[in-house]
Amino acid sequence: MKKYAASLVSMLTVAASGGLALAADEPIAIRVAQQPQRWGLEWYIASQKNWWKRVGLEPTMSTFASGAPEVAAGASGSWDLGGAGNIPAVLGAARYGLLTIGIADEEATIITIMATKDKADDYVKNPSLIKGKVIPITTNSTGHWGAAVCLEKKFGLKSSDYKFVNLSPPEINAAVTSGSYDLSEVWAPNTYILESTLGAKIICTGHDVGLPITSNLFVLPSYAKDHPDVVAKFLAVYLHAVAWERKHPKEAQQYLGEFFKSVGVNVPEQYLPRELRDRPAYTLREQLKIFSAGADGKSDAQKWSDDVAEFMKSVGIINKVPDSKAYVTDKFLLMIESDPTLKAFAENSDE
Repeated sequence: MKKYAASLVSMLTVAASGGLALAADEPIAIRVAQQPQRWGLEWYIASQKNWWKRVGLEPTMSTFASGAPEVAAGASGSWDLGGAGNIPAVLGAARYGLLTIGIADEEATIITIMATKDKADDYVKNPSLIKGKVIPITTNSTGHWGAAVCLEKKFGLKSSDYKFVNLSPPEINAAVTSGSYDLSEVWAPNTYILESTLGAKIICTGHDVGLPITSNLFVLPSYAKDHPDVVAKFLAVYLHAVAWERKHPKEAQQYLGEFFKSVGVNVPEQYLPRELRDRPAYTLREQLKIFSAGADGKSDAQKWSDDVAEFMKSVGIINKVPDSKAYVTDKFLLMIESDPTLKAFAENSDE
């Protein structure tokens, strides 16, 4: 407690001497796009603990089932900042210059192909049984990428060997539960729902085939231009929540269950530790490393975006691979790093 008090005094002193003040006289309203995904936890905790007010922000959350409709809403200016998988993030960059400003979490392990319990072992032993199958996926999503590469690399199938049908995650859950499909592309927390209710099994993950799958934090380019300080504070709130979660894993687990219920997803309690384990989020120091340019002039974050963009071009989602240096930026991470007030807040693992 003494350590935190000293930190707070230091923050106030810096603010008084010209650093970015944490809170404004009147909170600034921001519109945040989220999904019922693990990376929404940071914003939920921030709301429960009034951390937004600490930096002078007042968010209104809009929840989308998946990234494609979220990115479409961003094109019309329906939100200011948000997060989604790296395919929707690149899609937004290609369409209207959406800026990736941070990594929300790592997701290769939770992007999966699942099969019903009576078919899973057969498909793994004899992948030719998958030929001719209609497989529900959510197109323009990281799940789309994971499913396509799993079928190619793990099971040795060509795109002509099967057919994808586009369904939203809730529609996939319902269709598999009703017996319409015995094979599907699913990501957490939907994997837990199908596993617990049907005994469905994961037969491939993005991690199995070496994909750099993440969800990203992003901002509309016009908003970033007009309100850079707000963007930095928004990102600092996220990073503060990550630091707090590292120190308080049991409480983070409880908040995750509450968050899922708040967005209409009922995840059995036993899966919550797995969700946090398999979808790690990154601290300020870790983010800076991911966004730091290497010897070839590109950061890991930019290279990951290039990888996914190449896939998107190959399947016709985009016509041209956008220059990742133009839309994957460490500008706002560096604003936090260079401002003692925001940095102290972002790295503080206490309340």
